[in-house]
Order: sequence, then C-alpha cells, then structure tokens
Amino acid sequence: MRAFSLILLVVTGLMKTAQSQEFVRIGLSDFSNVEAIDIRTISGGFQWIDADGSVLDTLTQSAHLTIRNDQWNLPNLPSKRHLILQPIIPGSVLSIYTAQTGYRQVQGVVHLFADSKIRCILETPLESYLPGVLVAEAGKGHAHAFYETQAIVCRTYTVQAMGRHLLDGFDLCNEVHCQVFQGMSTVNDTILSAVMSTRDLILVDHSRRPITAAFHSNCGGHTQGSEAVWQHALPYLVGVPDSFCLTYPHSHWEQVIGANAWRNWLRSKTGDSIPPNQWLPTKRESFLMDQEDAIRTAQAREVFGFRSGFFIALDEGDSTRIIGRGFGHGVGLCQEGAMGRARAQHDTWEILSHYYRNVTLTTWQDANVNRP
Repeated sequence: MRAFSLILLVVTGLMKTAQSQEFVRIGLSDFSNVEAIDIRTISGGFQWIDADGSVLDTLTQSAHLTIRNDQWNLPNLPSKRHLILQPIIPGSVLSIYTAQTGYRQVQGVVHLFADSKIRCILETPLESYLPGVLVAEAGKGHAHAFYETQAIVCRTYTVQAMGRHLLDGFDLCNEVHCQVFQGMSTVNDTILSAVMSTRDLILVDHSRRPITAAFHSNCGGHTQGSEAVWQHALPYLVGVPDSFCLTYPHSHWEQVIGANAWRNWLRSKTGDSIPPNQWLPTKRESFLMDQEDAIRTAQAREVFGFRSGFFIALDEGDSTRIIGRGFGHGVGLCQEGAMGRARAQHDTWEILSHYYRNVTLTTWQDANVNRP
C-alpha cells in the first residue's frame, strides 16, 4: 500500500469523530466595481433575509439588483443596505452574474452590502469553497494525484490564513493576494473527487500548526527557501531540486530591458559601488551580488516585471537580455513540477513531502489552529 493510503487509514478515525464543518467568508473583491448584479437559483432554493435575520421573501428564479441612495433597489423588497441570500436546502447553488465578472456559481450564504460601492461576501463551507479554488489555481486536465496535492495545499493555506481580511469583514479575498476563487461553474468530477478524498486534511509542522503552504507555477528546476522572498526562514520551506517542471511551458523565458535602466537600478541599490552589468550565476541565487550588498533577485523581479527571480543578465550594449527560468516566487509547491510527478505515478504524499520538508498530515480539527 502506498504511503498516502497508509496515512489516510491513520486519520480516518479522526475524521469520523470530527463532524463539525468549517465555514469561510470570502470577499468577492472583483464585484466592488460593478453597477448591477443578476442573481438566479441554479438548484435548491434561497430566501431573502435582512441583517436582523427577518425573512423578507423567497428568491423565485432570478433577481436584478441595483443601488439607489446606498441601498438595494429590488422590486417587492424593502430598501436595505444589507441583504442576505440564505439557502433553504443545504447544497443549493446560486448563480451571480455581472457584466464585468461574468457568471459565477456558488454554494452558501451570500451577503450583499450597498455601501459607496458594492460589497459581496460569500459564507460557505470550506469543502464547498475549495473546488472553486482548484479550478482557478490549477486548471483542468491533470492527474488525480496532482489535484489531491493541490487540494491539501489550498486547504492548508485557507486554514492558516483565516482572518487575513478580518477588518474587511471576511477571511480571505478571491484574488491572487489570497487564493483565486472562480466559483463552481467550471468544476468537474475529477476536482470534486480530489477534494472529497482529502477531506479535512492539512499539512502541519512539528507543533501541529498549519504551515504556510506557499505554491507557485514553475520553479525552473529548483525551488528556493522562504527567506529568499519574505526574509523569514521556515524549516519546511527550503530549496529543493525539481527537474519535473522543465518540460512545461513556464520553465523558460526571456526579456530585454534597457541597459541604462538595469545599470541605474543597480546603482540605486549600491550607491557608488556599481556591480557588474552582467550577471551569470551558475545556480539559483537569492542575491544578485552578495549578501553584503543585499540586492535580492526577488526585488529585481518586482521592479522589472520578470516572471521569476531565477535568471541571468547578459550585457548587449544598449540593452540587457534577461534569460530566466520558472514562473512565480519559487517557494513551496512547484505546480508544474507536481503535475509532472503525478503523471510519473508519484502519489500524493510523495509529491507533498518533496516540496514541504518535515511536515505531517492531519485533519484541521486535530491541528493547533488559531481562530481569528
């Protein structure tokens, strides 16, 4: 029996006794610039309630919402600043449409605020939220072991980051700043199966705390430690080799920038001591020159819009050619490397334990979780 299957057997008893459901509040940030919202019941049923919990009406098929004087304008309903759509039947699915965002199908309670701009917050079970994250962050058409891996990583990230936007009234947003969430419109059975087969499982450190489950698109052949990007070393986020991502589209890239722009930026970091205009490391480096100068490759990526901080710089006279590898910050799970490992029949635990060192799997209910 493979390693992951053994671990599932170990945690099965925990899962049977941990029936409570974790809910997350997701701020649908891309709805903040819309002028109107169309809502329609896809399955089940929903009812309108106000902020005091009073039932106002039942959503019959569809509704068109606009804002007037900082209140929702909706036929047959009193004007309210805060409206709530609550499922009548568990598992009911709602479609939210705007001209700017397109269609989005969600499960859970939807809070609609008519402030100076629209605020839309989805309160949904953790396991109903994850499929919409996986389809956005990983796409479709990959091996089942990869989706199991991504489900555990995204669940861990969610549990660890709960309350990140507490002052905004929700836990996480639906954009790259947290995790991209597109709803369930394009979720398929493979993704749903991977979420179900890993239900409640997260990665924890030696103190049984959820880890910072960082992930990125492609490491270019070698991940890097967390200290290279966030200046804080975490024992489970260390640099590891990864050749499985090198055949994927994001493994290599090139970019040409002005030589003066490159040189002036280096000068701004080092003063009169100008480092060489040509940068030719033989391995992945966190610093462009040395730690005394403290010019991080991650800084160069941010300033010039490089796809990653893994690159060489070639002096070509009036221009500097940047030849790079990978896509993203390079810390934690390399998604395309994990895809390659899953295709090569690596199981879920083998993939996870390659990118995150000295971690274990448990249910979030049994982890040492700090509640916001």
